[in-house]
Amino acid sequence: MLPVFIGIVGIAVTVALHAFTTSFLLVGLRWYAQVRPKRHSIVTVRPLVLGVTAIVLASKHYLDIALYAFAYWFFENASQLTDFESSLYFSSVTYTTLGYGDIVLTDGWRLLCGIQAMNGTLLFGWSTALLFFLVQKLWFANVAPETKGEFKQYLHQLQNQ
Repeated sequence: MLPVFIGIVGIAVTVALHAFTTSFLLVGLRWYAQVRPKRHSIVTVRPLVLGVTAIVLASKHYLDIALYAFAYWFFENASQLTDFESSLYFSSVTYTTLGYGDIVLTDGWRLLCGIQAMNGTLLFGWSTALLFFLVQKLWFANVAPETKGEFKQYLHQLQNQ
């Protein structure tokens, strides 16, 4: 039952960290939008905002991987995970649901692997949704008001076909 408990705690911690990271990014982006010099072109701002957001989210995902790796390394003591580097490798393969299968843990600890894979899928989806949201906001930020209605009509026509 220890692996399941560690998995539940892992989900709680990583989701809380992701919520904090998302909130931090959105507050930071709102602040940047207010203080950004108007001389910066939207052409340079869009890649900057999306790039910084992607780097922060990727770093946060790697922190999640490292937290799970520490749990494997500290609690599991399997002969396959002899050092932290092998735990980090196994954790990254599991979190991303890549699942090479070259390292297989003992029966009880395989439950944690499934929980970690589910957690990674959830948090990658959350990150994807945030990036998609930002793309939409940045794309439509400077659309002229007179063309917004035309674009909505075009989208409506596409949906009705």
